[in-house]
Amino acid sequence: MPFQLVHPSMLHKRQYEEMMDEWEAFGGRINPGAIRRYASGQKEPVSYGQWLSWVEKEKKTQELFFFIGGERLLGAISIRLYENIGLEGHSGYGIRPSERRKGYAVRMLSMALPIMKSRGICPVVITCAKDNIGSARTILHNGGILQGEALDEGELIQIYHIL
Repeated sequence: MPFQLVHPSMLHKRQYEEMMDEWEAFGGRINPGAIRRYASGQKEPVSYGQWLSWVEKEKKTQELFFFIGGERLLGAISIRLYENIGLEGHSGYGIRPSERRKGYAVRMLSMALPIMKSRGICPVVITCAKDNIGSARTILHNGGILQGEALDEGELIQIYHIL
């Protein structure tokens, strides 16, 4: 199955809606945050067109890519272009619940690393909650080196560098 990282467009509306319905029904944290249909202060989701407009405006500081396998939207990854990255890291990523534990996150991150490096990001800083074993494995499989840990709003975060 061929895999692609693509910028969201109107062509992905149906697939995005299906993925988000699945993710929201599953519960838990949705990563990357940029794929959420609404901000924390909103009670109702925005339309896909409104969301797409927001994603487009954010491209100067954060690029979002859909991870597609064949014809299926499997997940998403964001590349943060901030200078002062802090505990957020240069990337946030997630795979839709029904497609987890198939190695897709490892593949998605490996495809995004050359994009990050082409944007001048080196080392790539990626963080995850200490108890997020899947994310830590994804980072390690892509050459991540644990730099340390820090508390972020009461949660222990691991900080990795990828050269």
